This record gives sequence, C-alpha cells and structure tokens, in this order.
Amino acid sequence: MKRIFISSVVAIILALASVSQVAFAADAQQVAPATPDESITLSPVSTRFAIDAGQQRAGEMTIVNDGKSDYDFIVYARPYWVANDSYDPVFTKGSKQSDAYQWVRLPQTKFHAKSGETVKVPYTIDVPATAAPGGHYGVIFAETQPSNTGEQGNSVERKKRVGMIIYASVNGQTINKGEIVGNQVQFWQTQPPMKATATARNEGNVDFVDKVTFAVKDMFGNPKYVITKEYPVLPQTTRSIGLEWPQSPWFGLFKVEIQQQFLDKELTSTHYVLMMPRLLPVLLIALLVIGGGVALLHRKKRKA
Repeated sequence: MKRIFISSVVAIILALASVSQVAFAADAQQVAPATPDESITLSPVSTRFAIDAGQQRAGEMTIVNDGKSDYDFIVYARPYWVANDSYDPVFTKGSKQSDAYQWVRLPQTKFHAKSGETVKVPYTIDVPATAAPGGHYGVIFAETQPSNTGEQGNSVERKKRVGMIIYASVNGQTINKGEIVGNQVQFWQTQPPMKATATARNEGNVDFVDKVTFAVKDMFGNPKYVITKEYPVLPQTTRSIGLEWPQSPWFGLFKVEIQQQFLDKELTSTHYVLMMPRLLPVLLIALLVIGGGVALLHRKKRKA
C-alpha cells in the first residue's frame, strides 16, 4: 500500500512540476533583442499643445538611424483616431476631430539618414481660423524607403515607419468632462502574467490624460510590483487600459490596488488575485482521494 501511495504522490509531484514549467514558459522564454541592419527611431512620440484658431505652431522631429545601413525616408501626415475601447489606432478619418493632419506643413518630405546619423525634420502646424474649439488629432509618419540595389528579385520590399501623434486643443468653448467606468480584476488567474483593466470614458470635446497606478502586494503587505503610466483618452470615446505584472509568479495570493486620476476624478479600488494553474486543484483533489483510498485499504487490512 505504501508503494502505491508513494508512486501516486511522485506522479502528482511530477505533474505539478510540469504545470509550473508550463506556467513559467511565457516568462522563461526570452526573445533575443533584434539587431536588424535597418532601424529607425523617432522622438518625441507625441506633441500636445493648446492654440488659438488662426495661429501657427512650429516644431521639429528627430529621426535616429541606429541600424547598420543607410536609407532614405519620407515624412507625411495622416489622420489619427482609435477604434473600440482597446484603442486600436486608425489612420483614416474616423472622426471629424481627426483633422489636424490637414494643418501640417512639411518644407521637405524626403531625407537620407546614414548609419548612426541623427536627422532633424521640421514641420509647421497652421490652425485654420475656422477651426472648432476642442481637440484635433493627427500623426506625422517617417517611413523608410527600399534601396534601389537592383537585386531585389522575388524578395519583399520592407518598409518601416514610426509616427508622432498630434494632440492639438483649439482654445474656446472646450468641454473637459469624463467618468471613471471602473477597475476590473479577475480573482482566479491561471497563468502569468497577472492582468487587470482600468476603464475611463471621455464625455467632452477635448482629450484628457488618465494617470493609472497598478500596485501589487503579497498577503503580508510587502510590495511586489508597482507601475504608474499616463494614457490619453480622446473625446467621446471609452478606453479600457490593459494592465499587467509581467514577471508575476505562477502561484500565490496577492492584493491588488488600482488608482485612476484625471480631471477632478479619482478612484482607488482594492482586489485580490489568486494565481494558480487550472490543473492544480484537480491534482490536489486527486492526491486527497488517493491518500484517503490508501488509508481506507490499510484500515480494512488491519481489521482483517
């Protein structure tokens, strides 16, 4: 009987070990940082300003070629908006307020960047005198161009692009209004990373920034993870902000606090999260059943 019990326990321990390996797979597998021959980096990634209708604003983007190859790149403006509450970017005119791209003036649209070189790209934003008060949005892209080597054959021509988002607020009768929809955290999560969601709704005509803090502690109050980030919320949209603890363990009980702050609103909510693989309860129950069965057989044997 002891051999049966010990064999069963060993089998369950091995199963638990395999579960933990599966749970850690996402974290343990690291992708080596890419070192492509062609690489383009842009800063800043956004520009935010308030301006009167009929006025002009000059600015500059910085393009860095941090790859090994020289390349040409072009710059151009497009609309910027978002789709659904997950905020998938839309570069077509998804709203009457995604019109700031029409105000962009680029004195030069084609550039050359040598490996390791930094290139300055000037631009001007001319706001029409008829621009409505409130938020207006667009994006300026920088896009690499295929080299004319004559050896492309059947290869696919790859282009890389980066963009700077324009958040322009035209002064006048602006409406700053929004609501905190709530914070959502699932109690039982079966694999890392730990995830949560903070949701906010903009009911005005100009964007605002939602400052979100995601903090995790163990049951003894020891801090395990904390991050604070700011997320723009566009007018008349709802944004669900995905939060996660990338290196969360596969097993444990944790206390989670989520705080949202924007305009005159503030909400802090507390939640509890159990990180536990789906098969773990089944294996524990199996262990109890096997142990109980072995004990019962042993008792019957003693009575006999």
